[in-house]
Amino acid sequence: MIKIQNLTFSYAGSLEPVLKEINLTITDGEFVLLSGSSGSGKSSLVRCLNGLIPHFYGGRISGTVEVEGLVTINYSTAKLAIRVGLVFQDPENQLVTTDVEREIAFGLENLGLPRTEISKRLEEALDTVGIASLRYRSLHELSGGEKQKVAIASVLALKPQILVLDEPTSELDPQGAEDVLGIISRLNDELGLTVILVEHRLDRVIHLVDRLIVLDQGRIVADGQPAKIMRSQYEKLDKIGFGFPPLITLTQKLIKAGHQVNGLPLTVKEARTVLEAFFRAVKKPSSRINKKINKKPPGIPAIEVEKLWFAYQKEPMVLKGIDLRLCQGEFIAVMGRNASGKTTLVKHFNGLLKPGKGKVLVNGQDIKKLTVAELARQVGYVFQNPNDHLFADTVEEEIAFTLKSLGFENIATRVNNTLQRFNLTPYKKQYPRFLSGGEKQRVALASVLVAEPKVLILDEPTRGMDHGLKTSLMQFLKEYRQHGNTVIVVTHDVEMAAAHAERIILLSEGKVVVDGHKKEVLSRALLFSPQVNRILQGFEKYGVPQDILTVEETLDLLKEGGDGSVDNWG
Repeated sequence: MIKIQNLTFSYAGSLEPVLKEINLTITDGEFVLLSGSSGSGKSSLVRCLNGLIPHFYGGRISGTVEVEGLVTINYSTAKLAIRVGLVFQDPENQLVTTDVEREIAFGLENLGLPRTEISKRLEEALDTVGIASLRYRSLHELSGGEKQKVAIASVLALKPQILVLDEPTSELDPQGAEDVLGIISRLNDELGLTVILVEHRLDRVIHLVDRLIVLDQGRIVADGQPAKIMRSQYEKLDKIGFGFPPLITLTQKLIKAGHQVNGLPLTVKEARTVLEAFFRAVKKPSSRINKKINKKPPGIPAIEVEKLWFAYQKEPMVLKGIDLRLCQGEFIAVMGRNASGKTTLVKHFNGLLKPGKGKVLVNGQDIKKLTVAELARQVGYVFQNPNDHLFADTVEEEIAFTLKSLGFENIATRVNNTLQRFNLTPYKKQYPRFLSGGEKQRVALASVLVAEPKVLILDEPTRGMDHGLKTSLMQFLKEYRQHGNTVIVVTHDVEMAAAHAERIILLSEGKVVVDGHKKEVLSRALLFSPQVNRILQGFEKYGVPQDILTVEETLDLLKEGGDGSVDNWG
């Protein structure tokens, strides 16, 4: 059992507490989802459960945190680790050895367990997570999903009573996320582990959990069964920027418009049952059915890729004969499974990598003839891991460094404007690496976007971002494109791609397998369809168009095809 009483905590150097008077009890065997906006205190709260706060992070703490009968402030993190297993957002942050078997055994060896006990627990962990085939593999050879499974296995080998996971699917492709969440759900169901999951993308997990706890500005603002909270407190949570799954948003818009909806669906299956009557009855306008996608004529090329082949030293080919033409003003999403070659491809666009064979042109210039510094003014690159950007002592200095390096003027004004745009003003004097994952991501974005390059590459930019910040970022990118700039986003965020990208490039095993308009690529897919499209696939028999991707498009369809009796469509 976890019992928290009057917990308040502030990091060293911060005047404002990140946790404020938290009172919370979690019983054994519960599956709890912890959500809320970036900086709301989610990661700080789970760090309190295994003693990282205050033993590692320091700061000022009051109140008590009791876990399985132990008051955490009185016990070391080593003592608490066998009761509370914490899996970080980025598995790289907790993998310390060279191969899978050594990684899982590492914690057991540090506990001084007998060799026979280590061997037994090693086998159990490999089988429980389903990675026995990986046991002799080098960690650097693994995909993101495989590394996350290894991290979970290494924690499970310690046999904790409580498993805490801080956004474990944020770096994973849809299939990898499904695999990891399936394992977590099974551990809760079959082993009775208490699971506390921190997550922003609720559509992936909301149907799995028993309880939803929402934080805002360091306080608990909602706590209870997911369906009840999202129905009774929808307006309240919407105001604080809570990221509802698309099917919840769709259902609540229908309710707000005056429709009677029986229940609040949490899965695609439930949504098809609850919403079927709306789509069976709607009169489809003939002009909408089978309407062809209006494709823009080719524009001026910003980046051209010709017969690109690439392999890292002594490794198999990662990119295999890629041909692409990316034009000025486009918003392109590069998607695919982990290890399909997405990041390797876009690193050629700013010269971080050079072609093994073939050619890459940026604004007509061959990147082999340009340095990374020369390309920096033309192509901005935001790395997947924000820590790769962060080295300055304060957020303010981090953002200013780019401008100073590239010789900009009016640096103070540009920095202040950027701090405001990304809601970073309260953190401008803080050490960037002490911020939460979402906050660090915003700092990394700001440090690149402040220079306003003509081509902007973002590798998983919405990782760890709440709904409000994601909306703000997309609005910024929309304005950025209005000046003819190009946006290229590497992402697993299907919902973001469906709502904002125009073109999808889908990679698999180093090759482009699909390149086209988002409606062609994302419609009627299995794993790469947005949630609304998966719902509407069940209504094709009623003539419902199958290229609808967003809640807004769905509401437009119902308005066009309805009887016109409802005007308030929210």
